[in-house]
Amino acid sequence: MKRQLKMRKTGITAISVIVGATALLTGCGSNSSPTAGGTASSTAASTTASTTAVKKEPLKLSIMTLMYAEPPKADSDVQKKVEEYTNTKLDISWVPNSSYKDKVNVTIGSGELPKAMLVQNNKDSNILSAIRSGMFWEVGTYLSEYPNLSKMNKSVFDNIKVDGKIYGLYRARDLTTSGIIFRSDWLKTVGLSEPKTIDDLYNVLKAFTLNDPDKNGKQDTVGLTEEKVMDGFNTLASYMGAPNGWEVKDGKLSPDFQSPEYYEAMKFYKKLYDEKLIKQDFPVLNNQQKKDDINQGKAGAVISNMIDAAGYQATLTKTFPGADIDVVSRIKGPKGERTFGGQGYNSVFMFPKSSVKTEAELKQILGFYDKLSDQKMLDLLGWGIEGRHYKIEENKPVFIDQKLQDTEIGSSYLQLQVAKYTAKTTGKETQLMEKYGKMIKDNEAIAVNNPSNPLDSNTQTTKGSELKQIIEDARTKFILGKLDEAGWKQAIEQWRKAGGDKIIEEFSAQYAKNAK
Repeated sequence: MKRQLKMRKTGITAISVIVGATALLTGCGSNSSPTAGGTASSTAASTTASTTAVKKEPLKLSIMTLMYAEPPKADSDVQKKVEEYTNTKLDISWVPNSSYKDKVNVTIGSGELPKAMLVQNNKDSNILSAIRSGMFWEVGTYLSEYPNLSKMNKSVFDNIKVDGKIYGLYRARDLTTSGIIFRSDWLKTVGLSEPKTIDDLYNVLKAFTLNDPDKNGKQDTVGLTEEKVMDGFNTLASYMGAPNGWEVKDGKLSPDFQSPEYYEAMKFYKKLYDEKLIKQDFPVLNNQQKKDDINQGKAGAVISNMIDAAGYQATLTKTFPGADIDVVSRIKGPKGERTFGGQGYNSVFMFPKSSVKTEAELKQILGFYDKLSDQKMLDLLGWGIEGRHYKIEENKPVFIDQKLQDTEIGSSYLQLQVAKYTAKTTGKETQLMEKYGKMIKDNEAIAVNNPSNPLDSNTQTTKGSELKQIIEDARTKFILGKLDEAGWKQAIEQWRKAGGDKIIEEFSAQYAKNAK
C-alpha cells in the first residue's frame, strides 16, 4: 500500500501506513462493500436520515481546505457519491498546504468566507481575535444531537476550546504514536531481548554500536539515529518521567525543561553522544537523512512515529534480505510506563456566521460532517470505489491500481473528514502493522498529556517560536558537551526574562479561570 506509506509523510502532522482502527463494517460502493460485515447502528441511523433528506433541496456547502497534490475534479465519481449520500452540493476550494495559513488570513480579512473553513491553528492570535469578535459559531451545544460527532473525544475538544467553548470540529488524530523502532534481526545477533527499561535500552544501543550486529566484521554501525529537531527526545523524556510540554505545580503552569526528569533525559542523550552510541552528526541531519540511516543499515534504532516501521521493513527487505523491524513503546522508567501524548487532532473546521446565517443551516452543516463519519463514507474517502480503486481479497480491501487511486482520490478527500484517517475499514496488514496498531490504541491509557493544550497565551503566540529556540539550542549544546549545568540554567533564565515568565503568568491565569 504505497499510498498509505506516503500519506503520513505528506500530511500536516505526517502520516504513513494506514492501520485499522475499526471493525469491518459497511462498504463504500453503491452496491458493494469492502467487507462482508454488517452495518453499525450509527451508520444505519445516518443512512435513514440521509434517505429522508434526499427529498429535500441539497445543502449548498462551500468548504476551504488544504491539499498536498493536484486537487480532484469536482465532477469525480467519489465526490458525486459523497454529495448523494449527504444530500449536498459541494463547492470545495483546495488550497496548497505551503500557502494555506496565508490564504486563511487573506480570506478572513476579505470578509468573503466559505461556510466551512479549515484552520490549522485555532490558537493563532488572528484566529483568537476573530473568535472573540463573534465571527464563528460555537458548536459545543449541538454535538449531542449527532450520532458520530457526539462520540468524538471530549478531552480533545477540551484542547481546542477557546475561553471554555468549542468553536469548530477537530480533525482527529491518534494520541500516542511514538515508540522505538529497531532492527530485531540485529537484536538476535547481539543476543539481547526487547528493551523494557531505560537500562535495557542503553544496553541495546551499546551492542548495536560495538558488537557488529550486521556481521560484516567492521565497527560501522550506530545504536540510535536522530535529527536536528530531536524528534525522539520528548518520547525518551516521557519514559524518564518528564512532563509533556508543561505541568501543573501548585496550581500554576511550569515548563517541562524546568523539571529534573527533563534534565535526566538530557544527561542520557549526552551519555549516548559521549560514548558514540548515537549519530555524532545528528544536529545537522534532517528527517529523511535520519530515515536513510535505518534504510541503509547504518543505525539500529530510531525513536519516532511507530507507523514508519512498515516503511522501514519494506525498504530494508529489498536491500538486506533477512532484515527485520520491530517496535516497542512501553519503557519502564522511574514513574512506571508512560508515553508522550499528542494533541489528538490536526486542524479545526470552523463555521463563519457571515456565511452560515442561521442555526438551522449550521445544524445542516454539522449533519454533513456527521454523515462523513459513517463507515460507508470513511471507506469511500479512504478506499474509493470497489472494482475501480480496490478489490476484496480474503475479506480485506486491497488497492487495485495505486496510480489510479493516487490520481482520483489520493489524500485530498481525506482532508474533508473529521474522523481519523485510520477509521476506514482495515485492509490487509502484516503482523508488524497489527502490532503497532494495537499499541497506538492501548497506549492512550498511559499517555502523558500537555495541560497547556486548552490554553492560549498572547506571548506564546507572538514569541513562542523565538523562546523555544533558546531552549532547543541550549539542549543541543549540553548534549554535545558545549554547555554545562550552569550554562543550562542560564539559558532557562534567558528564556524567562525574554518572555517565558509572561507565558507562565498567562497560562496559569487561564488555567485557574478554566478550573472554576
